[in-house]
Amino acid sequence: MSTSRIDNLRMVDPVLSTLVQGYSNGAMVADLLFPVVQVSKLKGKIPVFGREAFVVRDTFRAIRADSNRIPPADVQLISFETKERDIEIAVDYIEEEETPEFLRYEQRLSKELMDILLLGREKEIADLVQNTANFASDMRIALTSDTAFNNYTGLSDPVAIIREGAAAVRNKISKYPNTMIIGDASYQALLQHPKILERIKYAGISKVTTDILAQLLDIPDIHVGLGVYSNDGVNFSDVWSDNVVLAYVDKSSTDVRSEFNPGFGYTLQREGNPQVDSYYENGGKIKVIRCTNNYGVQITCQDAAYLISGTNDENLIQ
Repeated sequence: MSTSRIDNLRMVDPVLSTLVQGYSNGAMVADLLFPVVQVSKLKGKIPVFGREAFVVRDTFRAIRADSNRIPPADVQLISFETKERDIEIAVDYIEEEETPEFLRYEQRLSKELMDILLLGREKEIADLVQNTANFASDMRIALTSDTAFNNYTGLSDPVAIIREGAAAVRNKISKYPNTMIIGDASYQALLQHPKILERIKYAGISKVTTDILAQLLDIPDIHVGLGVYSNDGVNFSDVWSDNVVLAYVDKSSTDVRSEFNPGFGYTLQREGNPQVDSYYENGGKIKVIRCTNNYGVQITCQDAAYLISGTNDENLIQ
């Protein structure tokens, strides 16, 4: 079959596509909360998990006894739809000729484009899970000036607040949260909190880290969201504000991970994405490199997460 004109104009680059598919930005934490699963269609239905998905069943069977039959659960399905995101950059043929090792230059450009897409996904997921409307009233708490993490007068106890949130998740799904995403402002407040420093000093530890917090709070994975964004290219804001999200996340390896596994949420990514392709403009004088991703983000078990919002009081000076 002859190659079509469209195929000549648009060429998917397998090397650069493989590069961006394996690339991650260390400042981004969204995929640690909403792990990526591959889906084959743009639209579909996935189950919403309730408490029964986390219940440990009695499976012991005596000799000649009946099997342990359980009643079928009413499975609620929700629709998902993935949407395409893309970003591109143009390179003049003179730049290509004058740039040594142009392949490495293309790789750098591809990573820059992928960073833009990753930041967009980070912001999308951060906005979703920092929105109090996405949590039941008993699965969220808004701190006051008395309980704020940066209140060091002795009235605030962040360890107790976080443990209460973890207990709330366990009461809903019978499992403690295994992941905590924390904004940098909240993290900086915890680093200096007297009650946390008091707890660790007897162990001969002088510095608070995420590993120390993980041991103190009994939450295996704690990650600080360091991503920033700007609407005007001048003023920057944190993607993750002064909030803490406690969640039970599917920790399965990528080869067995599925949107049908119980967990707080997923990034449903179209198979083959992200990818890098290129095409030419202006009679071949300009080469356009484009990075594309196609995904949707979805909360699949609302009860599997707890939101602590407004951890820092702006009126308090640290």
